[in-house]
Amino acid sequence: MGLTIHYNGKLKNANDLKSLIDDVKDVAIAEKWDYFVFEDQFENNSFSEIIDRENLYGIMITPPKSEPFSMSFLSNGRMSSILNFNVMQLENEINEDLVYAVFTKTQYSGYENHKKLILLLDFISKRYLEDFECKDDGYYWESRDEDLLKKTFEKYTNLIDGFTSSIEMIPMNEGENLEDYLIRLASITNKNLK
Repeated sequence: MGLTIHYNGKLKNANDLKSLIDDVKDVAIAEKWDYFVFEDQFENNSFSEIIDRENLYGIMITPPKSEPFSMSFLSNGRMSSILNFNVMQLENEINEDLVYAVFTKTQYSGYENHKKLILLLDFISKRYLEDFECKDDGYYWESRDEDLLKKTFEKYTNLIDGFTSSIEMIPMNEGENLEDYLIRLASITNKNLK
């Protein structure tokens, strides 16, 4: 649970990888965010039809208290995160619904960093990507409404804090399984909200 940015797309041109990495790295350095560069050049400066299971291309940055934000690609030019890449390496076949679904949870990083990541995504997607899609749980991608983003962050924070408080105040009964406990917890919480 937590506010997340979901995105996917494809690099327009294999030759643009180094420029994309440099642009993202410049932002990471300016913001004092950690970053890690994967491979910085596709083999023969072109995409491959057969996915290379050994190499991930691009860059990953990590704002404080955020999950890593991946601008990384498989050898076919499609976006994939390090997590999805690692899962792909373990499995015999590629699950396209999973391997190309990139996301970053920003819930604990704050609305300012969330906004910066959305603006970076906007810049990168217009300059380097095609077939790009983004779904923003904070609605900033769609609206550019900072007040809506702040309110959405507050709502998620209140939900998480309320759930945490409920767990602290309503202990699990002896012999109660987790599913029954969560149902009971939700029932008590809903009664208190009415």
